[in-house]
Amino acid sequence: MQSEFVNAMFEWIAAHPGWMSAAIFITALCESLTIVGVIIPGALIMFTLGAFIGLGHVDFWSAYWWSALGAVAGDAISFWIGRVFHQGVRRVWPFTRHPELIGRSEDFFRKHGGKGVLFGRFFGPVRGTIPTVAGMMDMSWRDFMIANVVSAILWAPAYLVPGMAFGASLEIASRVAGRLVVLILIIAVLLWLTTWLVTHAVRLFQAHATDWLQRFSTWSHGRRLIGPIGASLLDPEKGELRGLATLAVLLLGSVLLLSLSLSAAGHQLPSGLDQSLYHFFQELRTPWADALMVFTAELGDYQVTLPLSVVVFGWLVWRRNGSAAWHWLAALGFGMVTNLLFRWLLPVSSPAEVAAGLQGYSFPSSHATFSTLVFGFLAALIARELPPPRRWIVYLAAAFLIVPIAFARLYLGVHWLTDTLAGLCLGLIWVAVLALAYNHHRQTVLAWRGLLAYSVLALLVMDLLHVTLDYRADLQRYQSRTLLQWQEQAHWWAEGWRELPQRRRDFGGQRRQDFVLQWAGSREELETRLLAAGWQLPPALELKSMLLWLSPQVALHELPVLPQTHAGREDALTLVRYDEDAHLRWVLRFWDVDARLREGERPIWIGSLIRQKLEPRMHLFTFAIDDPLSRAPADLLAPAWQGLQTRVVQGETAAGPRITLIVE
Repeated sequence: MQSEFVNAMFEWIAAHPGWMSAAIFITALCESLTIVGVIIPGALIMFTLGAFIGLGHVDFWSAYWWSALGAVAGDAISFWIGRVFHQGVRRVWPFTRHPELIGRSEDFFRKHGGKGVLFGRFFGPVRGTIPTVAGMMDMSWRDFMIANVVSAILWAPAYLVPGMAFGASLEIASRVAGRLVVLILIIAVLLWLTTWLVTHAVRLFQAHATDWLQRFSTWSHGRRLIGPIGASLLDPEKGELRGLATLAVLLLGSVLLLSLSLSAAGHQLPSGLDQSLYHFFQELRTPWADALMVFTAELGDYQVTLPLSVVVFGWLVWRRNGSAAWHWLAALGFGMVTNLLFRWLLPVSSPAEVAAGLQGYSFPSSHATFSTLVFGFLAALIARELPPPRRWIVYLAAAFLIVPIAFARLYLGVHWLTDTLAGLCLGLIWVAVLALAYNHHRQTVLAWRGLLAYSVLALLVMDLLHVTLDYRADLQRYQSRTLLQWQEQAHWWAEGWRELPQRRRDFGGQRRQDFVLQWAGSREELETRLLAAGWQLPPALELKSMLLWLSPQVALHELPVLPQTHAGREDALTLVRYDEDAHLRWVLRFWDVDARLREGERPIWIGSLIRQKLEPRMHLFTFAIDDPLSRAPADLLAPAWQGLQTRVVQGETAAGPRITLIVE
């Protein structure tokens, strides 16, 4: 149980959110100051703050921004101290007694340069002194602040999230463990395959590209059609506009012609493989994985990639890299033309639009194409300025953005596999063509460190802004959807109820507990009637309530109800009813299965009813355990249906439970 002091502290936090924000800012600022930060256990403080967030007493985004701002301010003050006092800092305690604190930071800064400021915040021995040392060594304010802001944006969640996850229950994870394990394995294999392909492709092209290009140039020389294109791309004395425009038309025309030919031959999109993979991923879906995939997919949204593109173009113009800026516009223009052209000439409905019964445009995936163009060509610009042995790092970093974005949208059912692969291939081919032309027509050396810093900063800021403004709406928009099943009320009442699921289905087709209710009506009316009949909302599933599982003595009404999923969808309504005499509770769950009555477009909800009892384990933990063989008394739900038309029918087997049909 919570102590009176802790409860009083929680009440104070809730009543004074402004003071809490100020405390977070001051704590982060002091933790980053050159002298105070050496003493303050910053990691422990941020972990504790994360625990408060997990308990629901502090808002995550408020804590995130205030802690990041405090860290930026603290490091800026420390940098100013180093710039003003230089070697005089060594004569101040605690550096007079522990000169190695400055020495380690100096060695770290000499070894890593400006990157030392970016990564020093995460490296314990130099965390509190690296900004001051950067000032002592006369690092420019501009370079320092770029590294300072980026490191603070990354530092805040890195230290908050472990505290938020503290105490997470293994019992909850076991509910979706099967699907999570399969999904984790798929992601691990995908990332391994991406790493292998990128590293081997880079080595292959570095070893043979010059020879291949020389052979192509020799072969194409003198040929009327191919010769001018090759010369335009490979000859620095000739403009590349003609060659790029011709190749763009040929590339788009070839893909369009191939698509139309396959369509005329009867190979319609989506293919059987597309649909099978779509349904496979829908079976893998869990609320936790959905949250991660929506966050990942938002990295490729136009709210992020378009502002990032503008920042990159502006930086290139500002630094007078005209050739790079022109090629950057060519990359963006190709993506936009591709999207508009295929929307007009080859409409293909995406999975989400098929599920909603709408007609739309999906082939090729515009997100996959544009993400590949933006991140791929940005990597090509930066890699061109690096020594060949280090270029694979940049390309792999870009691939670790492009591939997860594409996979996340596949998982969420936004695109088919075919249009995702088509978008990736189109983008990769055009990036390769542009990189080839740029490398042979480059006019000036690109300051890649500045381009990388501004690009990363723009990506982080725009993604955080997009997540802050749109994450919840996107999470709702990407919920798993299927085709609506419409039924006449008379048909549903007579036989149509058999067409709806009668047992909860988990990943792999495993059938769990029976569905014993079918309610045709609004969720609000259903909840109102059940609450009036004595049912209650369960305790909220929060870290505070989950910690009660660690108590050997706890009342059943204090324990939260764990979520359950049917066909990848979490229960939409959960209510409980307690039997104090028998020390048990009944848990009633309802799911929306996308079935509707034509009369009034009323949704049909299916419900399960299970009995739970307390089960202590090792005199250390207490869980509410389902009784799969439980049978509810006949009068348990009857009061909620007074005045409504009901019918009790036998389920799919004679030995199975009966199903009650209710019409609002």
